[in-house]
Amino acid sequence: MNNLPHISIKAAGKHQLQALYRLEQGLFGAHAYPDFFFRQSFDCWPSGLRVACDENECLLGYILLARSERVDSAWILSVAVDSAAQGRGIGRRLIVESLSALPASVTQVKLTVAPDNPARHLYARLGFVEQGLEADYFGPDEDRVLMTLSR
Repeated sequence: MNNLPHISIKAAGKHQLQALYRLEQGLFGAHAYPDFFFRQSFDCWPSGLRVACDENECLLGYILLARSERVDSAWILSVAVDSAAQGRGIGRRLIVESLSALPASVTQVKLTVAPDNPARHLYARLGFVEQGLEADYFGPDEDRVLMTLSR
């Protein structure tokens, strides 16, 4: 993993929402969140919508971590890193720094991941445990592996 001294992780700003949407579209295509979802996420979970930027404030990635209705639970809804910046530890930093910002009352963090997504291995290295496969999670042939981190 490369040293990332000039990468900052911080709460997303309203001025970054369109860039988040463009990144999402570029990476996830038809499964991308719509543009208005980023505005709603910014309003609903401002501390959970965090970005990774380089020294020039260029967006390299983001994470959306949302608290559940259960006091002890949160969900990672999305982690995305620009294709040109992948493999440099940015996704890991987004996750680790976001998890460390959660209050101690959150003892369980969940996420879903496509079975063939290489990020599945990163999640496992960070302590997420596979709970099983849910077929058709996002519709026909869109299976997801549910993973849980106990803190």
